Amino acid sequence: MNDFVAAFSATAYSDQAQEWLRSQAGLDWRAAGLQDFDDWDQAITTVARLIASSSAPMALMLGPRGVLLANEIASRMVAETTGLVNGRSVLDVLPQSASFFTAVLAQVLSGQSLSFRELPTRLMVDGAPRTHWLNLDFTPVSGDDGTIQAVLGAASDLTAFVQRIRGLSNSEQRLRLALEGSGMVGIWTLDVANRTSTADASVARIYGLPVEDCAKGVPDSRFLQSVHPDDRDSVGAALSEAIKSGLPYRKRYRVIDEDDRIRWVITSAKPARNDEGKVAWLLGVVIDVTDQMETASALAESQFQFQTLTEALPQIVWSCDAEGAHDYFSARWSEFTGIDPKDITEDTWKILVHYDDQAMVAGVWTEALRTGEAYDIDYRFRHRSGEYRWLRVMALPIHDDTGQISRWFGTSTDVHEAYLISEERERFARELEKIATEDQLTGVLTRRAFITQANALLERDSTNRKTASLLMLDIDHFKSINDGYGHPAGDKVLAAAGERIRFAVRRQDLVGRMGGEEFAILLPQCSRRQALQIAERIRTSLETCPVAIEDGRRITATASIGATSLVATPDTLDHLLSTADQALYRAKTTGRNRVLFSEAHV
Repeated sequence: MNDFVAAFSATAYSDQAQEWLRSQAGLDWRAAGLQDFDDWDQAITTVARLIASSSAPMALMLGPRGVLLANEIASRMVAETTGLVNGRSVLDVLPQSASFFTAVLAQVLSGQSLSFRELPTRLMVDGAPRTHWLNLDFTPVSGDDGTIQAVLGAASDLTAFVQRIRGLSNSEQRLRLALEGSGMVGIWTLDVANRTSTADASVARIYGLPVEDCAKGVPDSRFLQSVHPDDRDSVGAALSEAIKSGLPYRKRYRVIDEDDRIRWVITSAKPARNDEGKVAWLLGVVIDVTDQMETASALAESQFQFQTLTEALPQIVWSCDAEGAHDYFSARWSEFTGIDPKDITEDTWKILVHYDDQAMVAGVWTEALRTGEAYDIDYRFRHRSGEYRWLRVMALPIHDDTGQISRWFGTSTDVHEAYLISEERERFARELEKIATEDQLTGVLTRRAFITQANALLERDSTNRKTASLLMLDIDHFKSINDGYGHPAGDKVLAAAGERIRFAVRRQDLVGRMGGEEFAILLPQCSRRQALQIAERIRTSLETCPVAIEDGRRITATASIGATSLVATPDTLDHLLSTADQALYRAKTTGRNRVLFSEAHV
C-alpha cells in the first residue's frame, strides 16, 4: 500500500481524497475475491483516483459480481438503506435491485455503455423509504492488458426537479377537470408559430370537434370551419389583429356544435410573448352564452315570457328604451348589488362601475346607442359584498316595423372566475417557461436555453456580418470551497457569481450556466476590446467582493476567463465555445484569476 499512497500523494488531489483512498486500501479486498489494493492494475487505480476527487456520486463495480468501490457521496446515498458498501457485491448491497444490476454487469462487462434516465429508486431517508429519481450511466473500464475488469457508474439525483414538474402537471390536470365539469367555460391555446390550437373537452364539444384531436392539437382552420359562415371572416380578422397588435382578444359569434346546432359563444384570450417580444401564444377561455342571447331575443315577443324566463336565469337580465333609459332589472340585480330597482338613480352606475372602467363603459354604450350595433363589454362591477367582480354585459337592439330601434334587451353575466382561470393559465405558462430556461440556483439560463437563444442571436446577426464575442468563465478552486465550507456555501458562491455576471454584462447579452461552476456569456455585436473590458469587469467584481455565508465568514472567490471573437454566422457557436474554452484552459494553467483571449479562426 505504501508505494501506491506515495504515488498518489505526488498528484494534485486534495488531502481529503488521499485520506479516503488510504482507508479503502486498508479494506480486506481478498475476502471479496479480489487482489490487494496495491496489486490492482494501474488503469483501475487511475479510475479510483477520479472517483475519490469527484463531487458527483460515482462507484466502481469490480469483477462479475460487481464488488463496490464507491466514493463518499455515492456511499451516503445508500448508507441508510444498506449500511457500509465498499468491498461488498452490489447484488448484496441492493438486493431489491439485484436483477437490474446483474443485467447491467453482464452488458457493460461485455463492452457496452448503458444510460438510464429518471429511474425511480427506493432509498431510506431519515428512517423512511422514499422514491428518488436518478439518472444512471455505466461505462466499461479496461485493465492494463485491455480486458474489461470493472464497470464505472455515475449517478445524478433529479428528485426535486421531477417532483416539481409533476406538481405543476397535477395542478393543470385539476384545473382541466374543474373546467370540464362546468360545461359553461372551456379553455384553449393557440400556438402562433404553427397555427395549432389545443382545447379541452368543453370547447371541443361546442365546436363539434373530436375531443381527442383537440387535446393533442389541430390546425386552427378546423376551429374556424365550425364558426357560422356569416361570422367566420370577422373572427379570423379579429384573431389576426390580436396576434399582430398583442392586445387582448375578445369576440362574440355563432358556432355549429357537434349536434349541428347553432350556439352563441364569447371567446377571450390574453397574448403570451416569447423572448423576442413577439406574440407566441394566445391563452383563452370560451363561454357558451347561447341561452342568454336566445332569451334576450325572446323577451321582445312576450312580457309574460320575459318575466318568467329572466327570473329563472342566473344572469342579470335588463332592458331599456331606445335612448338607453333602463326600465327593467331581473331579481338577480338586487341579489348581486343589494340595491332595489326602484332606488336606482342616474348616478347609480357611477357608484357601481369600477372607477378605472367608467370612461370605457360610457364610451362603448354611447357608441352602441348611436350605431345600433350589439353592445358587448367586460368591466368590473361592485358586488353587494363590497368587492368588484368582472361582468360580461351584452345587449341586442330590438327594431320596430320601420326598422328603428325600439328597445334594448341585455344580460349581465358574472365571469369573474373565468378571468381568474385565464390569469392562472398565464401564470402556469410562465412558470413552465421559467423551469425550462432558467437555472434555479444562479438565475441565469440553463445550458439548453443558452445554446438555443445563442444560436438564434448569431443567426440574426449573421445577415449583417457583425462581430460576436464569447466568454467562458470557471470559478477557481471551486471544489476546495465545497470541501472547506460545505456545499451550501458553494451554492451561495455560485448564486453570487450568477448575479454579478448578470450585473456586469449588457442588456442584450446572454449568460448561461454550462455545468458545475462553469458559465458562458455570449456578447452579440461586441468587439474584442469591449469583450475584454466586460470580462475584466466580471473578474474584478468577483475578486473584490467576498461572499458572506451564514456563519458570518466571508469567502473570496476568483474566476478564470477565456475570451474570443468572430464574425457571426449561423454555425458560429460551437467554434466560439471551443476557442473560448481553450483560452480558459490557458488562464487556469498559467495562474488562474485572469482573462486570456484566443483568436478564433474560421
